[in-house]
Amino acid sequence: MVETVTLNLYDVSKKILDLTPSITTIWLQEIVRSMEIPVTIPRDFAEKRTVLLARYLVEDVDHDMQTWALDMGEWLRSQEFPFSSILRTYQLYRNVFWRVLQPELQRWSLSSQEMHYLESQLGKAMDESVFWAVYHFEQMMNKELVQKEETISYLHNDKLTMLGKIAANMAHELRNPLCAIEGFLKLIGESTQEQAQLQTYIQVVMHEFENLHRQLTGFLSFSKKPILDEIFKTVQVEELLEEVEMLITPRLVGENIRFEKQIHPCLLACYEEGLKQVVVNLLNNAIDAVQNRTDKYIHVISTSSDGWLYLSVENNGERIPPEIVENLFQPFFTTKQNGTGIGLSICKNIIEKHQGTIHCDSNEKRTRFIVSLPIANAQEVGPRMEAL
Repeated sequence: MVETVTLNLYDVSKKILDLTPSITTIWLQEIVRSMEIPVTIPRDFAEKRTVLLARYLVEDVDHDMQTWALDMGEWLRSQEFPFSSILRTYQLYRNVFWRVLQPELQRWSLSSQEMHYLESQLGKAMDESVFWAVYHFEQMMNKELVQKEETISYLHNDKLTMLGKIAANMAHELRNPLCAIEGFLKLIGESTQEQAQLQTYIQVVMHEFENLHRQLTGFLSFSKKPILDEIFKTVQVEELLEEVEMLITPRLVGENIRFEKQIHPCLLACYEEGLKQVVVNLLNNAIDAVQNRTDKYIHVISTSSDGWLYLSVENNGERIPPEIVENLFQPFFTTKQNGTGIGLSICKNIIEKHQGTIHCDSNEKRTRFIVSLPIANAQEVGPRMEAL
């Protein structure tokens, strides 16, 4: 017999509370039956959700619902369940809840308006619980990501600090004997001006000396100290690049590489040796990149615009995959069999000491390393040097 009643939310709330054990049991069974990944929810957590829905009809339970969602979310996160599985459990709950409750409600003669109101209120409560569960789960995930990023940043900075200390100590230990070697080489050169063969040998030694000096410059870029105490000065970009070209010309000629450059005249305030080190490193990497090409090609372009110098070193080597591009400038990351993984990280540190940026752009046709540097005029060199 159908009972004729007027909607009484307290009666409905009590009915839901009476049905809580049944709803919980069926819900947990559905989770076991329907989920590909086994999710076992503690019964006290599961029952509390139905209790909160019942209370929602007759009292303010927003705070309790948030607390439950937080506790539930922390537990689910501790079990490392996928987010999709967590949402699936809520979907199953909604289906089970109405499957159990609707036959009971049909025993009452509720009007369509009353049934719609009841479904609307309970649906709103379910949506609120899902919202708070997702919200707290998202907050926990973001917190974990921030902690991981902080840990990675700490380890990265600690590695650079250690490398900086090693670089500074190495520069200190090697600089004095190198200065003595340079001095005596100059004395020998001056006293043997008439011996052409000996002068040739001295020039070779001086060239290698400058290369060693440049390597020290690169290592010291990891230190907070100025690059080998070099003076921050204004240089002609085209002259600097011409000097670098002379250094790498033997490799270009020996490996039959077509080299082109398009240089826009520009004055740049910089650590000259440090910037040379960057360009030499990029060009040597470009030469390595085109080894497997029949037509080997390297193109250097220098332009200036809006107070910035843009230097591009381009080659037609194989495409660098995006996942490798992301890590190219990380210390000790390398794809070369005998690489050290510090060349590009040295470049990055030197460029950042100039308040500039460096990035890589690679596709099937070409790979480019683009350096952006702020241009300073002669009046600005002094203040910038003090800032560095």
